[in-house]
Amino acid sequence: MAKAPFGRKQAGNPQTFTPAGPASLRVEQAQSEYSVAAARTPASIVPQGAAGAWLLYRDAFLDSPPQTQISEIRKGAPASNLIGMAEALRVPRERVYQLVGLSSSTAKRKLARDETLDPLMTERLIRLGAIERLTEETFGDADLASEWLQTANLGLGNETPLSLLDTEIGCREVSRVLSAIAYGGAA
Repeated sequence: MAKAPFGRKQAGNPQTFTPAGPASLRVEQAQSEYSVAAARTPASIVPQGAAGAWLLYRDAFLDSPPQTQISEIRKGAPASNLIGMAEALRVPRERVYQLVGLSSSTAKRKLARDETLDPLMTERLIRLGAIERLTEETFGDADLASEWLQTANLGLGNETPLSLLDTEIGCREVSRVLSAIAYGGAA
């Protein structure tokens, strides 16, 4: 499926695909309403509401080229992604605010005014999203990923992986442990 430019929806009529061969079958394929390939997660599995919007934003961002990522970071992510990430991770909103480096009052103000996050906060949010996605891919299940992120881990000094995600070094360490889990190495 072709990707649309980041943040823009594809529109138009359904495309028709006619395979070569004796039995010519016509298969209509509806265009995606999302800006990226929804092939990563079937639409029936993507959570609804803020969590679903966050997951679509996260995957669109992470699957886009570096130039687009830089541009998006400079523009800033919608503050509503804070709520979506909290719902997707199954943690209190205040925990996400803390990990991104925002006070509760600033986060609530940005949410109430429907503002965007500044580039630094956007980059931190995306860094958390990358670890979130890596965890989901490692465990193959969003619920298991959320549980693992909130459980103390010996390979991380008996800290919860989530508690380390407020720093770049912490993210690298969590990524290292996830790689060890995925490939059977020692954490």
